[in-house]
Amino acid sequence: MGTLNKKIFRDIWKNKSQFITIFLMVFLAVFAFAGVHAYMDGMRESSKIYYENQNLQDIWLTSENFKVDKLEEIKKIDNVKNVERLLTINANVIDSERFINPDNNKPISDLVIECNFIETNDINRMYLMDGEEYSKDKTGLWLDYYLAKNIGIKVGDELELSIEGNNFKEKVMGLVEVPDHVYFIKDESAIFPAHNDYGFAYLSINEFPKNYIYDKVLETDEVQDAINSLKDLKDILSKYGITDYSKIPSIITNEIDGIDDIDLSKALELLDNYKEHKEEFIKALDKDFKIEDTYIFTYAIADVDDTSKVNETKNKIKDSVNDIITATLRDDNFSYEGYKREAEEGDTYSGVFSGLFVFIAILSVVTTMNRFVKKERTQIGTLKALGIRKSKITRMYVNYGLFISIIASILGIVLGNLLIGNYFLEMEMVYYEIPYYNIVTIPLVYEVAVGIVIIITLVTYLSCRRILKEPAAQALRIERPKVKVKENGFTTKKVFNKLSLSTKWNIRDVARSKARTIMAVVGIAGCTMLVVTAFGMFDSLKAYVAWEFETINNFGYKLSLSSDYTNKQYDEIISKYGNNTSQTVGIEFKNKDDIVIKTLTINDSNGLLQVTDHSKTPFKMKDDGLYITEKMAQVNNLKIGDIVEWHIVGSDNWYKTKIVGLNRDPQSQAFNCTKIFFDTLNEEYKADSVYTNNDLSNIKEIEGVNTIQTKKNLEDGMNSMLNMMYSLIIVLIAVSIILAVVIIYNLGILSFTEKEYQFATLKVLGFKYKQIKKIFIKQNIWIGVFAIIIALPLGNYMTDYIFKNAIGDSYDFEAMIKPATFIFSGIGTFIVVYIVNQFLAKKIKKIDMVSSLKGNE
Repeated sequence: MGTLNKKIFRDIWKNKSQFITIFLMVFLAVFAFAGVHAYMDGMRESSKIYYENQNLQDIWLTSENFKVDKLEEIKKIDNVKNVERLLTINANVIDSERFINPDNNKPISDLVIECNFIETNDINRMYLMDGEEYSKDKTGLWLDYYLAKNIGIKVGDELELSIEGNNFKEKVMGLVEVPDHVYFIKDESAIFPAHNDYGFAYLSINEFPKNYIYDKVLETDEVQDAINSLKDLKDILSKYGITDYSKIPSIITNEIDGIDDIDLSKALELLDNYKEHKEEFIKALDKDFKIEDTYIFTYAIADVDDTSKVNETKNKIKDSVNDIITATLRDDNFSYEGYKREAEEGDTYSGVFSGLFVFIAILSVVTTMNRFVKKERTQIGTLKALGIRKSKITRMYVNYGLFISIIASILGIVLGNLLIGNYFLEMEMVYYEIPYYNIVTIPLVYEVAVGIVIIITLVTYLSCRRILKEPAAQALRIERPKVKVKENGFTTKKVFNKLSLSTKWNIRDVARSKARTIMAVVGIAGCTMLVVTAFGMFDSLKAYVAWEFETINNFGYKLSLSSDYTNKQYDEIISKYGNNTSQTVGIEFKNKDDIVIKTLTINDSNGLLQVTDHSKTPFKMKDDGLYITEKMAQVNNLKIGDIVEWHIVGSDNWYKTKIVGLNRDPQSQAFNCTKIFFDTLNEEYKADSVYTNNDLSNIKEIEGVNTIQTKKNLEDGMNSMLNMMYSLIIVLIAVSIILAVVIIYNLGILSFTEKEYQFATLKVLGFKYKQIKKIFIKQNIWIGVFAIIIALPLGNYMTDYIFKNAIGDSYDFEAMIKPATFIFSGIGTFIVVYIVNQFLAKKIKKIDMVSSLKGNE
């Protein structure tokens, strides 16, 4: 067996170019497949562990206020394990200019913190990155770790926060990450989480700024009526010279509007300066006043015992507890769904893109090993004639493909994980807040690698076995091509008779070697498809950005309004920046037996927020019904003319409205309507966005406005989020090009090897090198051109398939490949085919006519 092992190494060295291509094809296929899976599955598995360890909530609830009795009512519902409530409100950081934005190295003009005031933290537990563990009895705040890391906030630092003018200071007690804030953006106008001007914090409810509560209480109609009554009373008393308010008859006390239990003398004493003595004044108006009774907990989170019944539990909560506005599950949560969608994109990428790598590589390697064994038939015949057992001969030839494919597969998995997996996982986690993550190699990757090895080994075994079945004397002869005169006689008739000899020769050879021709077409077409798809994804993403920011967003600046802006502030905003507005409200609509939560955008932007049709052309909406985006209509099986029953979340008024049209939006699948139509419903229109083309570059803050964003910043944000995808595409392009060159080179070698006997015959017959070279190159050029023509539309189809299946229901865009991409991809592939065949044609000069022809004697 030692001699046979030596022969293996001699043969590998002698045919090193073929074995190198085999190694590269297997390596690249496994490398791409394992690498894409490593980071996508790493994202998925890391989040599962994180969500489980930190007990991510199963149900999200909203209401006008979750009071204690309502919380207890929810806890009594079957399958509800626990419920917690939280008060969430945005706060501005005072003196935020002392922090530097890492994106532009400029001071942060508007740093906003989403403050979550909580009582307990058994659900959606914070993961402590640095500092002290949370406790309700501790002062201070627990801050978003990503934000703190980006702008340089440390444990022990003090932040001064402002909630609607009520300032309070808090010490940073810990830096945390929280499972329901994995994917976290400033508002709906933001495309990606920047982690430099917006973050979250968790605080004990005891830390809620009391001045904010007092201001809200003082602003109520009940208290304002009482203040007006007290002022009138004080005027009356002053006319009679009464200054001792303790002696006022009790009958007068009972006349104060809106107040039943009042300390009248104290209220009158504090009336002139009640804003400086808010707490005392409010307690004078209501002796039983307790500040904890005034906290407005609009959110609650629930944990269930049996997750298989979570949907049923959600419905029970909503049906049996009064005033529940919304009850949603994990898949409806922005953070959970956004992260999950990103992780699931890899299923399509790996299944289509890297899957095609594997398919093409297997076909090429299988064909190569089959041809190699056939080329070795005289060696096999010799070994058999020498009396060596068939099993030993078979084992020897099986080892050729076995060991090379095993080594290539192992290296592909290892390097795919290290290079593609680690690199892209780190890049992804810049946007997603998960404290611990690792690449993961799922069994499927090993199964694919083992499958490749088995297929290559099996084909080698069957090829060798077929030759060993022949008598030794027959196996010693080179296998000559089988020529059927009747089948190839058509080249001597009619129009074919006028063709050149090289053309007729190649037509006959293609007709005779159908399997080899089909394999060559499939290989070259597959490589061209990969190149078209990779570059086509670039084009499509660029077109997507252009559609969003050059067509739909027809404004220069977008002002996202505060939720509690006053009428005076709103009037000032529209007087300065124009009455070009929109409002987005949450709605529920009935779709068969389901209640689906979506959004409705009421568009009153006067063309600054465009609505586009199927061909991406802007149009003006009619005022007689609802419009629905095409993707959403498709998902929910709706069409023009259907009647939709819906209501605004939090409202009991249900409407039945006709769908009067379809529109398309690349990233927001929702209902749309005009303000004129919305006004017919007698619902209050309260704009949440104002669009303008005024120059606001020097304006940092506007009263009543949460954020001022330029269209340029929004576009930069989207491009930043797409940079990760661009990087992945670059890797896929590189692998595609390398694989294309390797496969085309390998196909060329196979073609030459099969024709070596015929070329030797032509040389004996007196054909010159240039004539034989022309014959060789012409056929391969034909096959290459034919494969390219087939591949270009298939590449477009494949790109379209990836976008439609990888991006989920929230997005709607398809392959939008530029003609130049098709041209360059086709020309590029043709050049590779041409150069490779020019290089291989030089081997014709080195053909040994004696050894090639004498083998059959």
